[in-house]
Amino acid sequence: MRRFRGLSALAALGALSAATYAGALPAAAWLGVGLLAAHPVVVAVLFALYLVAAWLVSVRVLPTKKVLAAVLGFGLLFRVLMLPTPVYLSSDLFRYLWDGRVQLAGVNPYRYAPSAPELAHLRDGEIHPRINRPAARTIYPPAAQWLFALAATLAPGSIVGWRLLLLLFDGATVAMLLLLLRRLGVPPTAVIIYAWSPLVVFEGVQAGHVEAAMIPLILLALLLRQTGSPVLAGVALGVAVLMKLYPAVLLPAWWRRDDWRFPAATAATVGLGYLPYVAALGAGALGFLPEYLASPEDHNIGLRALLTHPFGFTGEVARGVAMALLFAALAATLVIIGRRAGQDPPGLWRASTLAVCSYLLLVPTAMHPWYVVWVVPFLCVCPSPAWFWFSGAVTLSYVAYVVAPAPLPWWAWLLEYGPLYALLLATAARLGLRTPGALALRPS
Repeated sequence: MRRFRGLSALAALGALSAATYAGALPAAAWLGVGLLAAHPVVVAVLFALYLVAAWLVSVRVLPTKKVLAAVLGFGLLFRVLMLPTPVYLSSDLFRYLWDGRVQLAGVNPYRYAPSAPELAHLRDGEIHPRINRPAARTIYPPAAQWLFALAATLAPGSIVGWRLLLLLFDGATVAMLLLLLRRLGVPPTAVIIYAWSPLVVFEGVQAGHVEAAMIPLILLALLLRQTGSPVLAGVALGVAVLMKLYPAVLLPAWWRRDDWRFPAATAATVGLGYLPYVAALGAGALGFLPEYLASPEDHNIGLRALLTHPFGFTGEVARGVAMALLFAALAATLVIIGRRAGQDPPGLWRASTLAVCSYLLLVPTAMHPWYVVWVVPFLCVCPSPAWFWFSGAVTLSYVAYVVAPAPLPWWAWLLEYGPLYALLLATAARLGLRTPGALALRPS
């Protein structure tokens, strides 16, 4: 009877979540509240339901097939409800559709900015006016461009078509997670942490960010790494890097000194992916990336803000020094993770989790919500309170756009990052008291 009640409670939480996903935007419109302004409140409600559901599955309900079916069924329903909704969180999706259109016209996507006169014949009244940074060339790497071209071929200029394509990749992520959870001896119902995550649903399907296509490639690379296929793992990781560059942080975390095939396969895949574009444009194949790195956004920065702003170190020199130090700290941390982690599946999973969390903690550039999505799959095995919190609280960064042109209010930053740092410090202190060497091996 208790198990039945648990399943009923899970179904009730799923139904409430579905009703929130379906009714939030109409309710905001009825109340006269902007969709972006309402978004943090909607996510807060969904996140509370999500945490209760995750707790219920982990401690109150047995991992039966019925429970897994409910978890996966509701997860799919949440995503389907997002398919027809208007784009309001980010305009990146319109750049994706534009880049795909440019490629189908036979033009190198890195050659011209959307505002270039050479592309005037491709402009329309729906996609082109909504592109961010229209005077800048694309920043997205080759594998992302291939995906944009595929979407343009299958469903030209279609927002729903792009979302459906990402939904297929999202399904692949769930399938990969179930395989990895089985290898680790973790109940399959732990996939609820990914399947019901509001961050994943909104940023992956509603906003349509390309991270949804990157994550299954990372999990495939991890699975291949666990099964002793270094070349194939390197190829999969290389394609993930060609989708979004930052999965490269996993390379030092997974690399071993006597294993040259894995890094060589990763490097060769990335090099071959860029080769045709470099052959045509040289350094221009990097698109907008050099300009972005030369003048990075200061939107929602985390640790760098904590280490500099309270002391008045906000000038260009201080920013450059802080960024260099944090990047160096990140590189050193990744090397340490790789040297100390085990080669067995739990050891590689732990190394992956630590690498992703270290990146999110130490990277000194802008922190948009979709940059955090890739930590969520790893929480299925390593349910860190600190990163659980951040996966929900990072949505507060959208407040900066509601109060624009003002920066992110201090109270939003503090609510977003304060509990993260407090929980990380508390976890570090607890682990340090238990085992002096544990800090380098366990995720916080």
